[in-house]
This record gives sequence, structure tokens and C-alpha cells, in this order.
Amino acid sequence: MDYKQFITEIQKYWNLYSKGLKKQANYFLFEFTKYFKSYVTKSEADNILFQFCKEYIDEVKFPDTNLPFQIRELLNDYFFQECKKNKMPQMRWAFQIFGEYYNTYNILEQAYKHKQCDPKTVELYFNEQLNYLWWGQHHFPEYCTISNSDFEHTIYIANKILSEKSVAPSLIAELEYYIKLYNIYFMWERNGKTDDFYKLCNTKGIEYQKTIVFYYKK
Repeated sequence: MDYKQFITEIQKYWNLYSKGLKKQANYFLFEFTKYFKSYVTKSEADNILFQFCKEYIDEVKFPDTNLPFQIRELLNDYFFQECKKNKMPQMRWAFQIFGEYYNTYNILEQAYKHKQCDPKTVELYFNEQLNYLWWGQHHFPEYCTISNSDFEHTIYIANKILSEKSVAPSLIAELEYYIKLYNIYFMWERNGKTDDFYKLCNTKGIEYQKTIVFYYKK
């Protein structure tokens, strides 16, 4: 099998799915991936899945299309073997498709440290630091989800990235915002939380609106 044949079959699945024929689409794809696993050689499969990821993730040739379980299963097996070999951009792709599932192995950090680290990997790794800072503050001023030392470690990583790579100004501005916000929070916490946190943010030139958080009783 070559890549053209592979993508033709995937397109058949997407066409069926887009018409609302989900059961037929899933049955068709199940049979196709079963055939793929049984009869396509490993070298052919590796080449096909590499090209698919390149077009699906980096070139965005298939916008607004779902990535069904059967294909994700093929990719999971492929990424698992390639990540063990420290391959790029497969390590980045693994994170982009599976997120935290693969990041439990610090896959994004490994991708960043790789000699073939690319700008998208840098952006993703820097964004991970910002996402962690966002998560840490989303209960402000009730409490902080991360510790002061976690905050400092995250800032250390972000600054290290900035010293080594090029990062978009908008992301740098977001980091600077979080640094100011956390410093205000920790100062407010040390002072016994007696002042109005929102007024304090405003005084320091920081716009802060509390994130809406929902609590559920068991």
C-alpha cells in the first residue's frame, strides 16, 4: 500500500461520516485498519503514517475532520516506537495528538531539547508553561493552585526558553502578565489577605477578572 491508497480510504471514511452515516463509517474504518495492521509492511506503514501526520498536523490539509479512534490507535503504536527512538518531529506530533497522555513521559521537554527542535515545538513548550500558570491562578483570590516554588520553577523554564529560542511577542507579554499577577497574589497572601485583591491588581496596573469556577457536590 502507498500513501495515496491510504488517504483515499481515509477520505471514504470522512465522506461517510460527514453524511451522518456514522455506523457505516466506523465499520468501514474498522475493517480498513484491520487490513492495514495485518497486511501492510512495517516500513510501508511507517512511511504512510509519517506522511499522514505531516499533512494532517503541520500542513493542515484536512481541516475540520475528526481523527477517529481506529486511526488514533495506529498513531499511538507508531508514536510509541518512534518516541522510544527519540525521533523528531514525531515526539512533537505525539504531544499534539495525545497531549498529556504522552507528556507524562515529558515528551514535549524531550522534543524541545532535541537537536531538531523546530519553532512549533518551542511555541508548544512555552505555551505549556503559560497554561500551567493559567491553571494555577484560576481560583484567585480564593487560593492558588500551585505553590510559590512551582511558580518560580515554571518562570525559570520560561526564561530559559526565552534565552535560547525566539518566542512570539504576544506570548512574552502573557508571561509578563502572569509574573506580575502572581507577585501581587503572593504579596497579598503574605500580608494576610486583608486588602481588596481586585483593587490591588488595578493599582498595580493589572487587569484581572475572576475565572468562573463551578463546584459540584457529591
